[in-house]
Amino acid sequence: MPTIALIGNPNSGKTTLFNQLTGTTAHVGNWPGVTVEKKEGTCNVGGEEWTVIDLPGIYSLSPYSPEEKLSRRYILDARPDLIVDVIDATNLERSLYLTTQLSELGVPLLLALNMQDLLKRDGVEIDTEQLSRMTGCPAAEISASKGTGLEKLIGLAKTSVEGHVVPACPLFSNEVEQWLTKIIADDYLHVIPAGRPPRWAAIKLLEDDELFAESMPAPPPAFSAMMAQARASLRKTYGDDAESVIIDQRYQVAERISDACVHAIKQGRKEFNLDTILTNRFAAIPLFILIMAGVFYISIQLVGGLTTEPLEYFFGEWIPIHLGGLLDRWGVIPFLSGLLIDGIIAGVGSVLTFVPQLFVLFLLLSLLEDCGYMARIAFIMDRIMRSLGLSGKSIIPLVIGTGCSVPAIMSSRTIEHQKQRELTVLVTSFIPCGAKMPIFALMIGAFFPDRWYVAPMMYFIGILAVVVTGLLSRRLDKHKEQNAFIMELPRYQVPTLKNTWLQTWERTRGFLIKAGTIILLSSAIIWQMQSYSFTFRAVDPTNSMLATLGKIIAPLFKPLGFGTWQASVALLTGIAAKESIVSTLSVTLAGAPLSSIFTPHAALAYMVFILLASPCIAAISAMSKELGGGKKLVKALAWQTGYAYIAALLFNLLGMLVL
Repeated sequence: MPTIALIGNPNSGKTTLFNQLTGTTAHVGNWPGVTVEKKEGTCNVGGEEWTVIDLPGIYSLSPYSPEEKLSRRYILDARPDLIVDVIDATNLERSLYLTTQLSELGVPLLLALNMQDLLKRDGVEIDTEQLSRMTGCPAAEISASKGTGLEKLIGLAKTSVEGHVVPACPLFSNEVEQWLTKIIADDYLHVIPAGRPPRWAAIKLLEDDELFAESMPAPPPAFSAMMAQARASLRKTYGDDAESVIIDQRYQVAERISDACVHAIKQGRKEFNLDTILTNRFAAIPLFILIMAGVFYISIQLVGGLTTEPLEYFFGEWIPIHLGGLLDRWGVIPFLSGLLIDGIIAGVGSVLTFVPQLFVLFLLLSLLEDCGYMARIAFIMDRIMRSLGLSGKSIIPLVIGTGCSVPAIMSSRTIEHQKQRELTVLVTSFIPCGAKMPIFALMIGAFFPDRWYVAPMMYFIGILAVVVTGLLSRRLDKHKEQNAFIMELPRYQVPTLKNTWLQTWERTRGFLIKAGTIILLSSAIIWQMQSYSFTFRAVDPTNSMLATLGKIIAPLFKPLGFGTWQASVALLTGIAAKESIVSTLSVTLAGAPLSSIFTPHAALAYMVFILLASPCIAAISAMSKELGGGKKLVKALAWQTGYAYIAALLFNLLGMLVL
């Protein structure tokens, strides 16, 4: 089965093209760093099934970041049948820098000039025939978001694979080429690893590429002397080291090709630059706060106020009454009837009540991602993040975390420095994810229906926890990486209906899958545990297995205001999935109001504890993978839980005075 590898700069549209070709729903976002691992799918090419690989967005094949290492290692070791270089056509010159490197790998290369719709809007045209002649690569104009030009792209892909046409490599200056010729002719290059073309290997040796040098045996003295002479000669001629000389000459090649191929066909329309407002040093952060407050107000307060009561009636009264009568007529035994109605339907239904709110929340976040606003947030937050020992890129996992902590934790891989990456993994779960939203919606609806600010307050409490943790970590570890923060700000765009729907549905579907699996199972188990004793005799819920376990741990939470067995045992079930807390409370209360076990200030403390405590088991697994497990994971979980306990205690005490 032939394999196509999609590669290109961040935010060039690789994942959108991947979704179009394979029909999958890999996450798409209008900011750099969405793809942090390679994704795999299949595509139909002339009746034949081909494998399509979506690689992380990179600017070069130099081994500076984890995603660059992953992409380079895959291309060199897996040797795909075709590389599709996905190019942002509105930034051709910048994109061609990577093209000059890909053309040296000895693999057929196809250029996919994406975002043609934006190019035409700006009154610009690219001469694809001239581009093909100058690069030696076939080129196709496409718009991945609109699905245009894909047939031509697939046709060229088939032709390229069948013909196995390897592009011509770009030529550097005479002196550089002379040294490359000498290096290639040396016997030392006979021991290069498989899949590494001699010219590419010669360039990497001249650049003193550490990653490549590690894969080679120690060079003989004569070869080392020749390399030293070559680097000294280039420094004397160009006044810079060999790596910088080659980088500069690559850009010269890219500039020459771009100048010859890009033509203005009409005066592009001038647009008002939104960045004058949205990235303004004074207005940016207040606007971000207002936007996020609006997102939570619309999803939790507005939509929740319209949908919660009807759905609670549907799952809490209508279904039990009608289904209970039907089961009685069928003569179903009380155990099964109770398990189905009081256990599964009560538990799962209590979670499904909040689906409309989550759907709207995910929809609004998807719109912000797709329009390009989230990249601006990373830019404006960089200085603040640095003061906390984090990177500007840390804001991306924090924003992704509003959907789910698992992909958010994984996306921290785009952060270059280890300390910043580990700290980001630690604080990401402080941001309220979609799984915690039903709990907040439940508590806010019961105790704070007229206080619109409580929902966004949870978000900002999470941000405050990030700030405090960052300051303490920076103070204790004294890590002060001063790496330059480089992130492309994508152009603003009208969110596409398909991408927005895919992101919203994928997140909502994940929530529904949890409701139909983990929460359903846990609801059934919880009902049985609260209906029977350890001797498996039917008992009152206060004497059940669940109550016994809850009463053991309840004293730990009494200072926080929620030292009841129902509230305590719900926290235990929340380890499997945070949504389970809602279903557990619904089952254990058996129709009693939340006010029977919570006061308003206790409810606030409960929300704060759930917000900041250790995340669900899936997120803990992701943390373990990124931190390497062991002591780092234990320390992270201990900090999260300890911080949550202290914060909840403070909010309980403060709430007793204010509420």
